[in-house]
Amino acid sequence: MKINKWILLLGVMMITGKHSYAQLQATLDAKKDNTLYEDAIGSLSDGAGQQFFAGKTGNNAQQKIRRGLIAFDIASALPAAAIIDSVRLRLSMTRTTSGPQLLQLHRALADWGEGTSSTSTGSGAPATPGDATWIHNFFNTSLWIKSGGDFAVAASGSQTVSSIGVYFWNSAPQMVADVQWWLNTPASNFGWVVLGNENSSQTAKRFGTRENANPADRPALTVFYHTTTRVEDKNQNSPSTFHLAQNYPNPFNPETSIRYALTRPGKVKLSVYNLLGRKVVDLVDEVQTAGEYNLRWNGKDSRGLSVATGVYIYRIQANGASLVRKMTLLK
Repeated sequence: MKINKWILLLGVMMITGKHSYAQLQATLDAKKDNTLYEDAIGSLSDGAGQQFFAGKTGNNAQQKIRRGLIAFDIASALPAAAIIDSVRLRLSMTRTTSGPQLLQLHRALADWGEGTSSTSTGSGAPATPGDATWIHNFFNTSLWIKSGGDFAVAASGSQTVSSIGVYFWNSAPQMVADVQWWLNTPASNFGWVVLGNENSSQTAKRFGTRENANPADRPALTVFYHTTTRVEDKNQNSPSTFHLAQNYPNPFNPETSIRYALTRPGKVKLSVYNLLGRKVVDLVDEVQTAGEYNLRWNGKDSRGLSVATGVYIYRIQANGASLVRKMTLLK
């Protein structure tokens, strides 16, 4: 199959039968938040404080990095079968000493804590048991792999902030993928690390936390989603729609997860192709029952050899229908 045909297929969903859905939304309060204060011995935190910081404070030798931590309980607020359409993070900046700065969200790769430490200043307070610090994800019993927090290198979303006020990190593809992943696998929901400008001094920005005295300054995540209803299938024990989710993580190295749903039993074929249309590997080639499936691809071809960095197509065929998506392997 030629490359132009693959491009035409991307994102196209051909499903037999009639479907209907209504978009729903849920607004979530943060379940925890904190600040990582640059400190070699990991003695500072602000788990119960009314603010978190992102950026760099001070001048010359006094420069110190601040990184925010924030997480939302997705699985408790949304139906397990929800398909995320878009997301919007709302943060209220309550103090600044600098001009416009870019703030980025990075998916946290390890769990972290929110203790009882609290301060009204930007210098941090003595960490208490369970707090996240610069070197601890849980003070003082567990360490980050890397000082300053463990998080994905690629940003999930970004926003430029300047003066005091409310800012929105509007839906970016990776933000949507993060939230969908957290819904599908709640045990992996460690939230986002908020990074500011760490290349210049006095760039730190302060934001309200879930403990803030002013409800309007507390973080909020609005999730827009839908659940699809198959008109002619009234079996409540089966998924309501034939669905192929975006792989996660994406980009990935060396493994990624692919989730799909079948509305009825039948022969299923899920294959990976390169952009020239050449088959790389069959991940599924069998009869399966109706239900939801989650599998992992280890980035290897049918011979067991690791494939090269690049964009790949994955395609599922079942019961006369076909769905196609693309994914990126980065080494």
